[in-house]
Amino acid sequence: MAEAARRGVQRENIFLLSQEGLSASVQAEADVRLAPARMSLNGCTMRFLAVGAAQRVFASSPDRIILSELTASGSDVVIAAGALPFTLIADGKAWHSCGPLARPANDGATRVWCSIIEAGNESGSLIFDHVALEYDHKSAMQRLADADKKHEAQELVTGRWSSTALLPKDEAKATGAALSPEPIIFAKGAENFRWPAFIKAKTLAPQKFNDPEITANGDRRARVELSSLRSLWINTGTLCNLSCANCYIESTPRNDRLEYITAREARAYLDEIASDNLPTREIGFTGGEPFLNPHTIEMMDDALSRDFDVLMLTNAMKPMRRYERELISLNQRFGSKLTMRVSIDHYTQRLHELERGPRSWLPTVDGLKWLSRNDFRLHVAGRLYSGESEAAVRDGYDALFREIGVRLDASDPVALVLFPEMDATADVPEITEACWGILAKSPSDVMCSTSRMVVKKKGAERPSVQACTLLAYDERFEVGRTLQEASGPVSLNHPHCAKFCVLGGAACSK
Repeated sequence: MAEAARRGVQRENIFLLSQEGLSASVQAEADVRLAPARMSLNGCTMRFLAVGAAQRVFASSPDRIILSELTASGSDVVIAAGALPFTLIADGKAWHSCGPLARPANDGATRVWCSIIEAGNESGSLIFDHVALEYDHKSAMQRLADADKKHEAQELVTGRWSSTALLPKDEAKATGAALSPEPIIFAKGAENFRWPAFIKAKTLAPQKFNDPEITANGDRRARVELSSLRSLWINTGTLCNLSCANCYIESTPRNDRLEYITAREARAYLDEIASDNLPTREIGFTGGEPFLNPHTIEMMDDALSRDFDVLMLTNAMKPMRRYERELISLNQRFGSKLTMRVSIDHYTQRLHELERGPRSWLPTVDGLKWLSRNDFRLHVAGRLYSGESEAAVRDGYDALFREIGVRLDASDPVALVLFPEMDATADVPEITEACWGILAKSPSDVMCSTSRMVVKKKGAERPSVQACTLLAYDERFEVGRTLQEASGPVSLNHPHCAKFCVLGGAACSK
């Protein structure tokens, strides 16, 4: 059977598939795909697609990523030469990864893997059988060691990969966990299924994040003092030309919960920084889409003329392009004092548009290229929502930047900021005073120790200050009308405080 698996041959209604054989059949050193092939199984026709070893789907992938990949495949069954063995069934479609024939599956066992796919007894059904193969791993290890491939040789002995940098975090955490598959029956009407199964995040307990002083367990909640106001964010308003699927501030073309702030209103805060001799060095502009606000260019000019560094967040689409002449003038006058950070949610068009909507990719990429051609200081903001590892995502952006001719270092965490996904309903631990020592972190590491955000809430007479850029509507985080009033401590009384800032280590600026 091992010989048959290596060849990837068909025998009657049984298909023996392995990573090696399948990769050879599709010449897969990259994400190579063939057109779906139709095959009749007991009178029912299914469309099959073989994909190469480089793909973005893993057993732990988020549901919408799986459905997007399966829909885009145009097939009923995707058979992948994946790095790990797994099977996913979603909305009447299946993704089956055969796993590595020439490498252990990172499960702490020396065996290697192939798959037997057999037509089921019922019309239109399949049986996926992940098969572990024992072999003379000691001889193979010795040949690798003799070839000075020490890491590969060690993997064959331990059954654990020498590096899991390219694996999603759930797969990496599962290193050494034994795999015990059972035959999986698939038909078009089958219920959604994953093997191996990964535990999904629990729903946040309602008693958490209620008391600003005490956690649900009765411990003293952590607080963060404003050590120095290094960054002031100005929210230009929540109106946006896009309606993203998971926008942290729920911006849309109709959401005006935060009104356009005027240049005069923003100027009052810059004046306060000067009069109180505050140590602020950076002014950030965020939205919504800032370039929908007719005052944005004037606010940028005011901040830059006062020798602040300016960080402008934008999707680089039509609203920004209306101000090409004004932006070029600002860049010529102030150079590297102005940084344009463009939001590109994924390095592929399909997953970017899955989040940001159809026809959002090409205008954003074109805007990024225009900024690059005109020598703006550029950053990009991406997201870790696809389920891939951070290393894999950075590699993907690096390939994109090279392809479109944009000079950006994707390995630089400032030049390419990758934000974790934020789900306020998912369970996260509350941060207590004891957590600083346990986590070996300091309150000064958290964003609200050095920044505040000015917002203009709909119907309000004047702007107010929020402790956090992520919590624009939460009245618990409205900390004053002036910067002086907003200088008090902040209680970490929101799930984002834990997941995004303390545990995720993210910040809106560096």
